[in-house]
Amino acid sequence: SIPVFSDAGFVILSPLVKAIAKKAKIPLAILAVSLSAGLLATHVYVPPTPGPLAAAGMLGIDIGRAILYGMFASVFMAGAGWLFAELYFRNKPESFYTFREDAEPQPEVEMDEDKLPGSFVSVVPLLIPLVLIVLNTTFKMLLPETSLAVKIASFIGDPNVALAIGTLLAIALLGKRLGSKAIVKTMDATLKDAGPIVFITAAGGALGQILKASGAGAKLAQMVIDTGLPFILIPFAIATLLKIVQGSGTVAVVTAATLSAPIAAQLGMDPILIFLASGAGARSCCHVNDSYFWVYTNCMGFDMKTGLKTLSISNIFMALGGLLATFIASLWL
Repeated sequence: SIPVFSDAGFVILSPLVKAIAKKAKIPLAILAVSLSAGLLATHVYVPPTPGPLAAAGMLGIDIGRAILYGMFASVFMAGAGWLFAELYFRNKPESFYTFREDAEPQPEVEMDEDKLPGSFVSVVPLLIPLVLIVLNTTFKMLLPETSLAVKIASFIGDPNVALAIGTLLAIALLGKRLGSKAIVKTMDATLKDAGPIVFITAAGGALGQILKASGAGAKLAQMVIDTGLPFILIPFAIATLLKIVQGSGTVAVVTAATLSAPIAAQLGMDPILIFLASGAGARSCCHVNDSYFWVYTNCMGFDMKTGLKTLSISNIFMALGGLLATFIASLWL
């Protein structure tokens, strides 16, 4: 999630979640929420993810320091999400979960064991997109923008292009063993899940941009500042409110950090505390106006109700984990 958008990360890793749940007999919600905890924690805390990278720049924090403290807080945030999932979902009955009516199980292709691909071939379609995206991020940090390597990496390391390359590799490598008919049948089934994700993600991004352009976020943030809360809770409350209203964690963390920075300068407080508190608030609630929510529910086959009962509730505990990390950091800063 550090170099990869959390939405794309979940799409890439969700088949692994389903496979582990089936083999190890672990409730699907535990694994799905645990994966989300890791992806979403680093998404709001660790540069060069866009949100925390922009927040660190606006607060004048050294990137290395932001990465160090962001990873420290991510441990608490992701740990809180994992612990909640383990304790809350472990003994829940099957009736607790409800699934989409159109969430049909994907057809399983019967194969002889000796025809199954080896370990290396199996993970190549998964690793190649991650490597390409990481290279893109790394080259942009280390090389000038005019460099040919940066231009090439920007193209093949774009999440859309990288995932497309991974898909083509999977088709080519598996097609040799399954045959064209089986591959087409599998692709038809998976596109039923992928299609809604694409459209919902686009719609969610458009809604967030409209709210940002309207100035509604800045108005809400000013209302929080005027309440007279303890300073350490101001960026947390601003980010929480913005996250709930417009859905984007990136917008929430950047806006909260920007609006809280002048107050921190007046009080002589370390800006890293604003950075951590803003990230905690930006993780407070993931619900229907967040594109990640729909990626999560579509990939897992959950309906909206189960998405709210699993992912949305877990985000509350993740935010509290981030706030705890902020308090601990404040003891020595």
